[in-house]
Amino acid sequence: MKFYDLHIQSNLSGGESTIEQTIDFAKKLGYSGIAICDNYRDLEKLNELKGEINKIKTDIEVYLGVNIQAKDVGELKDIISKVREKVMIVIVSGGDYSINRAACGDSRVDILSHPEAGRIDSGLDKPCLESATRNKVAIEINFREILHSYRRPRSYILNHIAKNIKLCNHFRTPMIICSGAQSVWEMRNPRDLISIANVLGMEIGKAFLSMSSVPLDIIRENQKTLEGKRITEGVEIVE
Repeated sequence: MKFYDLHIQSNLSGGESTIEQTIDFAKKLGYSGIAICDNYRDLEKLNELKGEINKIKTDIEVYLGVNIQAKDVGELKDIISKVREKVMIVIVSGGDYSINRAACGDSRVDILSHPEAGRIDSGLDKPCLESATRNKVAIEINFREILHSYRRPRSYILNHIAKNIKLCNHFRTPMIICSGAQSVWEMRNPRDLISIANVLGMEIGKAFLSMSSVPLDIIRENQKTLEGKRITEGVEIVE
């Protein structure tokens, strides 16, 4: 089974490890592919990241992505429009409810990251999840958020993630497990992340899929779009 971690940051953004260090460690951990998703600053930085990724020769799959930290919905939409046709993976940093709702309602978004961040609730509700299911937006379990929390805040985060697992299961919304790592020391073996999701209430079979077929489906669909083979939902060019 192939495993993917689609949310890792490099030292070109908020991360500490180089792209080459990250790729080498991902290979040791048993990943078939990763996405380097640095925080969006501007298109120049995005092109710089793309160039650095292209320089590295490796036998695992490495994809260019972006993590969008938007102040409001208007800024979110503007950034998505700028980057969607330039990257394989679009992640929206969640927490603010309006951002969560907008991300779930936008089919150009691949992953909503930590929707529960900084909240007293799980950050998701019926309208969000119905939209996410319809638009194939995956809800992320972000390991780094758990790793860097302590005592009572950690218990809240774990409870909110457990609630979101139940909600996503009910509304048949895709879920994805990512490390959210900003250094190689925050990366984990895929089976360790799967075990955490399982402890929080995700069925073991679905936990495996959330690190294998769910990310792979995102990659395949976006490859078709970026190559011009997928015109719109349900319409593809067959050669």
